[in-house]
Amino acid sequence: MPKNERYARGLETMEEVQGREGAASIIEGLGAMHPDLPGYVVEDGFADIYARPGLDLGRRQLVTVAALATLGGCERQLAVHVRGAINVGVSADELFEALLQVGLYAGVPRALNAIRVLREVEAG
Repeated sequence: MPKNERYARGLETMEEVQGREGAASIIEGLGAMHPDLPGYVVEDGFADIYARPGLDLGRRQLVTVAALATLGGCERQLAVHVRGAINVGVSADELFEALLQVGLYAGVPRALNAIRVLREVEAG
């Protein structure tokens, strides 16, 4: 796993979104799939995209949740990002409203699946 300034910046942002334990769990899971994956996600995703100015972390997470819900079939990743959104201050009501909007454009079944993930995350 690369340890450089870019990785450190990405890890700091990832921990801000997911919490220290959440980020460590994600990195461990990615590393179990392939040792290069944590570097890509931390550096490309969190150092290069999430740490950019222009959107705060809550808005970035809201966009991510909507994109994953629209794709469908990403429920595990959706749960991670719902937790991250809540962690950075997005309310469950705001997530619900965003997912209703997803239903309008991407279809009700995808929105319902995503709302189910939201409710499961809320329940713990």
